Amino acid sequence: MRTEKPAPAPEKPVVRVEKAPPVSAPPEQIVAVLPAEIPDASIDALALNAPRKGVRKATLTTGLREASDASKLGRSRIPVDAPLDVVFQSDPEARDAFHFLGIHSIRELEQFSADQLVLRLTSPAKLTVGRIRKKLAMNNRCLSGDEEFAQQFHDVKPKTD
Repeated sequence: MRTEKPAPAPEKPVVRVEKAPPVSAPPEQIVAVLPAEIPDASIDALALNAPRKGVRKATLTTGLREASDASKLGRSRIPVDAPLDVVFQSDPEARDAFHFLGIHSIRELEQFSADQLVLRLTSPAKLTVGRIRKKLAMNNRCLSGDEEFAQQFHDVKPKTD
């Protein structure tokens, strides 16, 4: 018995497929380019947008994310739960303001805008000055340059004698 070796299988040709670069534009902005050799080509619009093998379909979020506030400023150097007394230990006026407002951490402080902080800090002072002006006007006194307010207060105030 003689055994013959089977004939070697013919080699398959190697086909190299180039990958298309990823599409960075949203699908609405993709424009099909027709080959120049085919004049007046009538290609179905659905065929142009049909998914092709090996090509990743672009999504609306790919490469179009907005940067968050944290990334605009860079990496934070202060933890969000850091006590304000430690962060502002060299600024006693700021610490007094935070104590007055009842704010204890960076997280609580970041909830306010600069205008809100100014309003919350100055409104008690404005109310106090108003009470001082009224008390002086009731006793026929006034602050420097505030005679007009005292006069108007006497004109409006009912006399109780």
